[in-house]
Amino acid sequence: MTDRDKSVFYEVMVNRLLLESFPEEKSLFFDEESDPAETARKEKLRKKVVWHIRHSLSKRQKEVLQLYLMGKKEAEIGMILGVKQQVVNIYKKRAIKRLRSKMSLGSVC
Repeated sequence: MTDRDKSVFYEVMVNRLLLESFPEEKSLFFDEESDPAETARKEKLRKKVVWHIRHSLSKRQKEVLQLYLMGKKEAEIGMILGVKQQVVNIYKKRAIKRLRSKMSLGSVC
């Protein structure tokens, strides 16, 4: 799996976490007829991502990711949080970088 593939996977998993708070909605990546072994593997990875989001990111990084995943643009997030757009971009990049590093180390929750 390339770094790009991992990045896309993490973004999809974080997207799924957000959608779980709205049970009527389904992600574009939702597949009702998937292999049980694959489903179990994805669930294990999802739990790792959830754990690292809760325990590895700062409060501000969590806020930025949540707003970003809700479809807000960086400028809008900046206005909501009272910071510049560039600061929002930094929070987002650092959060993704931290999640990538934690997941690539094979950390166990």
